[in-house]
Amino acid sequence: MHRVLGRVRRERGFTLLEAIVAMVVMATSLLALYSWLSTSTLALNRAQAQSRSLEDARSARALLEDVNPMATPRGTRDAAPLSVRWQAEALTERRPGLSSVGFPTQFDFVLYEMQVEVRRDDRTVREFSFRKAGWEIARPINMDEE
Repeated sequence: MHRVLGRVRRERGFTLLEAIVAMVVMATSLLALYSWLSTSTLALNRAQAQSRSLEDARSARALLEDVNPMATPRGTRDAAPLSVRWQAEALTERRPGLSSVGFPTQFDFVLYEMQVEVRRDDRTVREFSFRKAGWEIARPINMDEE
């Protein structure tokens, strides 16, 4: 301390109390920032998982595009790393196909509900259902033209 004209002058600087208050304010700000960052990271991870699950469902749907549920009502197809299982349940009775002018076609049809389970690395990542027509040749085409 210096004496100036009979008075004691204090050195300028931070007191211990001011330093503690500054540290508390900084710690509170950092905790809020960490909480925001953590929440953002969790939301990003959930969004990525949802996107991956939706892409897996689209891949599974593409794998089932050529499945005839009347001929194969249940089964499994593998396309690494995915495994797709399905089970079909008939929603309608068997009906003959009709041409645009109302004559029977060579096919009979049944509408099915396809229950699909998509698995990745031996765990279910998506389940969904959709409707699909099953078909069967019921009337052969008559090729005899006499």
